[in-house]
Formats: sequence, C-alpha cells, structure tokens
Amino acid sequence: MGTPIRHPLIDAVSARVVRVDSRSRVVRLSAPLADLLARRRGRRRIVIVTGESSRLTVGTRAALVHAGAAWAVRDEHGDLRDGLTGSPYADLDSAGWPPSPPDDLSRQEVAPEPIVVQEAVDTIAQLSVDLTVLHRPDHDTTLGGAVEVLSRAVAGATPDRWGETEPLRRPWDRWVLTQSARHAAPALVRVVVEGPGLSGTLTARVTENGIEETTALTITVPAVTPAGGGETDPVDAAVGRLTEALSEIARTSVPTFALVVAREGEPDRSVRAVTYPPPNPVVLLIGAPSVQRLGLTVSTIPVPRPVTVVGRPRLPAYVVPLGDAATSGWDALHDTLDAVGPERLAEMVSPPLLEAWEDDLDEHDLLHEHRRADTDASASDTDEEAPPGAP
Repeated sequence: MGTPIRHPLIDAVSARVVRVDSRSRVVRLSAPLADLLARRRGRRRIVIVTGESSRLTVGTRAALVHAGAAWAVRDEHGDLRDGLTGSPYADLDSAGWPPSPPDDLSRQEVAPEPIVVQEAVDTIAQLSVDLTVLHRPDHDTTLGGAVEVLSRAVAGATPDRWGETEPLRRPWDRWVLTQSARHAAPALVRVVVEGPGLSGTLTARVTENGIEETTALTITVPAVTPAGGGETDPVDAAVGRLTEALSEIARTSVPTFALVVAREGEPDRSVRAVTYPPPNPVVLLIGAPSVQRLGLTVSTIPVPRPVTVVGRPRLPAYVVPLGDAATSGWDALHDTLDAVGPERLAEMVSPPLLEAWEDDLDEHDLLHEHRRADTDASASDTDEEAPPGAP
C-alpha cells in the first residue's frame, strides 16, 4: 500500500482535532472544503481556525454544522473561542472530539475566563425559515418550489443561482436541480441557493417511497412596507406575507413542520464571530402529517393568539402565531412544544424523515390524498389555481 496523502487543506492533526487554518476574510464553501467536510472522521473533529475579521457564508456555516465541525476564532490576544457560540476554548484540542467530560478536574483547573465578544454593528432585519416538505416520487415532481414561494413573499425575488460549492455557478433551474437529486439517489444532496436579498440551503433525499426536501432560507426584510402597508412594522408586514406563503404551501404540498424566526444579521447574510441580538420565533407551521400523527386539534395548542387552520379540509395543517416585532415568541413556542410532547417531536424530526414517517404515510395515504386533493381542486370552479412556482 502507498503512503496516505493528507488532504491539501489540513494544516495539522492532533489526537482530537483536524486543523484547517484560513486567513480569508470570507470563508466560502469551496470544492476542497466541501470535500473535507464531507469526510467522516470519528476520532477527530475538523476545526477551522480564523481571525476575528473572518466571516462564514451561509453555505459554509450549514456544511460546518452538518459535518459536526467547529469554527475556532483566535483574537488579538491569542485566546480561542467558538465562532458561533462565543464559548472559550482553553486550547485547540478543547474544540475536538470527544468533548471534555464535566468531571474532568484537570481541564476545569485550566478553564479559560469568559471572553468578551464584540457586539454586531450595522445589522439589518431578516427572516429565517426552516421548512420540510414531503413529495410523491413522481417523475413530474420538481424541487425548489418552496424556495421560490417563500423568497417571493418576503423579498419579491427568487433565487438566481445555485450549486454544491461556492462560488455558485449554476443559474437557477428547478428541473436541473431535481435531476441532480435524482441522479444522486439515495444519497442526500445539499446545495446552496442565492438571489437578491436571500441566501440558503436546500437538501433533498430521493427514495422509492418519496422525496424529502428541506429548505433553510434567510431573507432580508425590505426596509419599506409595500404600498398600502400603512404604519405596519416592516418585519410584521413581511411575517404576514410569509404566513400567507406557508398557508399556500400547505394547500399545494405536504409540509411536516416549518419555523420562522426574526433576527438581525449581516447585509450579505453571512455570519461573523460577534454577538447578535437574540432571535425571535414568530410563526410555527404544523403540517398535515404532524397533525395526523400527533392527533392535534386547535384547542390543544396553548397560544394567546388564534391558530389558523390551513391546507385542505382532508389535510388540515396549523399556522401557529408565536411573536412579532414587539413581542417575544419564545414562551409561546415552548408552550406549544410542551403540548405536542418534546420526545415525540424529536422522534418525528429525526432524519431520514421518509423512514420515520413511512407507517403514517401508508396508513393515512397522505401523499396520494394530496394528489386527490389536487384533482378535486382542478375539477372545482371555486378553488383558486396554484400560483406559478408552487411546490
């Protein structure tokens, strides 16, 4: 056997860490970095080390989290901290696998003092949406519809490019994206999408039982509300439009869950190693499969504002209002999750979703029930036609 060749991005290897140094001001998900993060390293954790001035793109952050890797930031004093959480590291190995056990007194004796992290400046209002949709495995199913509906509702624009690595070189094309996911089956496909005022990732897994599509999108909130918006706060106006978009998605497809969070972030939607204002959950969508499995009724959801029933009569889904620009939604979210059952919820959202949901989809025939709902809608003169780009 030949001598193993170290990956070109690796700068050092210790007992617990694979170290990657970067001096880039913007750490993008380049092809070599994507390749490294895709490799499973059970005994060592990949740690990207940067200075304080560096920032991660949405694609890099998503790939880093998915790989279980870490971002270590070294400040001007030589101290290390986690770039996403701000937690201090005694040394680089402290960021590695396995984590130091809480009763490891030797490490407690050298635990670093808390680091004062600079607060973010010049941030702008954003909405982040995490949504999972299940599709039939039909040949006419296309991915990316949810991205278009959500981004158009908030930013008035849709993605214009996508790709597995950055910079993104492929023009936005839902058919090409779908074929890429089909060719990769049954492996998971994760791509980055960008457009005017929006950045995000889309993951898809194609199986014989169906297609699982997860969208994680960050959208800049327009500073001015559309004409006729009156004195409505721009964030609240955007949340209202996004809520309508989620209702439409529930009517035209089979979502399981969606969570909308209002936040302050960078104008380019990247993330820096600074302290941002606390995010605020504003809307929760409980899709038809979740309502079916959990046996939910509107009265079981303990929130102060009315819950809206959306979707089809035979496929009810719930839109749960949590907060707004002036009100924290954390209490409402916690109360809702407690009513649903945290353990049951954790089981339901654990990937791969199509395996976790297989019995329910078969028992209730949800994907084909959705097809019948579409057929009924097309045959009815009272139902509205789904808008272009609907998932």
